[in-house]
Amino acid sequence: MLRDPSDIRAIQYDTVVTPGHRGHGLGRAVKRHMLGTVSALHPGVREIATTVADDNGPMLAVNERLGYRRERPVAVFQAKL
Repeated sequence: MLRDPSDIRAIQYDTVVTPGHRGHGLGRAVKRHMLGTVSALHPGVREIATTVADDNGPMLAVNERLGYRRERPVAVFQAKL
């Protein structure tokens, strides 16, 4: 997502792989494809932010291998109704 076409920073929200397909490199493939597509279509973008839960070790590892670095801690709260 680009908030504005002139932005140098894009945001990539969730990467979802259903449980039956996890562990095959699909999340990494999707993220690599997205990085290449953003680079080709929006050459002015210099940063891409993404989100991942602290307890999602596999996706944290994917992000690290792709060059993402932790920017800041984020807390998300949920209340059941």
